[in-house]
Amino acid sequence: MSFKMVNIGIGFLRKTHYLQTLFYSSQPKRANEKHIGKVVNVAILGAPNSGKSTLINNIVERKICAASSKVHTTTKMIRAMYFKDDTQIIFLDTPGVVSTKEQKKYKLPESMIAACQKSLRCANVIGVVHDVSNPYTKDVLNYDVMDMLKLVEDIPSFLIINKVDKLKSKKQLLAIIRNLTNGLIAGNPIPGSEKKKKKEQFEKGYSNFSDVFLVSSLKGDGVSDVRDYLINNAKPAAFQYNPEEWTDQSPESLIKEAVRAKFLDFLSQEIPYHIKIELEYYEEREEEDKIICCVLAECPTDRLVRLIGGAGGGRINQIKSNVRNDLMDLFKKQVSIDIKLITKEKNID
Repeated sequence: MSFKMVNIGIGFLRKTHYLQTLFYSSQPKRANEKHIGKVVNVAILGAPNSGKSTLINNIVERKICAASSKVHTTTKMIRAMYFKDDTQIIFLDTPGVVSTKEQKKYKLPESMIAACQKSLRCANVIGVVHDVSNPYTKDVLNYDVMDMLKLVEDIPSFLIINKVDKLKSKKQLLAIIRNLTNGLIAGNPIPGSEKKKKKEQFEKGYSNFSDVFLVSSLKGDGVSDVRDYLINNAKPAAFQYNPEEWTDQSPESLIKEAVRAKFLDFLSQEIPYHIKIELEYYEEREEEDKIICCVLAECPTDRLVRLIGGAGGGRINQIKSNVRNDLMDLFKKQVSIDIKLITKEKNID
């Protein structure tokens, strides 16, 4: 085991102030030796909060992609890897498609849109996740998603209908599938589908899906079918990552995103989008099989600090407990984490 000393600048403290942090990456370096097996790069696309990250986490069996009940949890492209025998699946978790209005409202980075488009061009196959729990959009594919699919019609794609457990009547499913696929799967008409005008097809769904899967990402139902499908569609190629690697993200980034996701879950409205998160300290103790870390959360006002802390620190302790559980699932080892709330140059433990 080797440790590396690095300086992490905390921009919201004094500009000249830096914290010397013990940092150890649990991710091995990219393999120099080429291992020939089967590889498939999969871009997962969908509207915000459709369940993309939860689906990937269930397939790879780690909480690599931060997930919450609010929109725009994922703000950049994240790779998550799954290995089985001689097959490597590389998932490209994309930010949910975002409008200019949403970008300004939630103070989202402009790079989100570029990250989504880039992931599609890096993919061998595209999986589109659609949430059917929303009664207003359950049978209409997101228009921004359709626009992106039309830009990459040369790349095979399949549809993942998510949250089917939320449907009150499963009899709706066939009609929903017809609408989302324009009555076509792999170029073949769905039995009983009515012929539609071209204009109506583009308004409802996408005609080039090769397959359709029904899943509940949160419960794990149907997830193994998607995994098996991807394994069967992998092509002979050199492995892009070592079998020991499970993401392209640093521990620092993973911890920050896990904290951010829980702020999104526990705090109301736009509050969590205004909190800046930085890793103050990170240490991996191999002999104890344990990670110790401390995160700084900068709030714009003292009032917000008190709100996040809760009575007697109850809310922030609840957030820490949930983050700790997610990180233990992610790193597969014990985790000790502290979250310090600060405003300007004030510290509140």
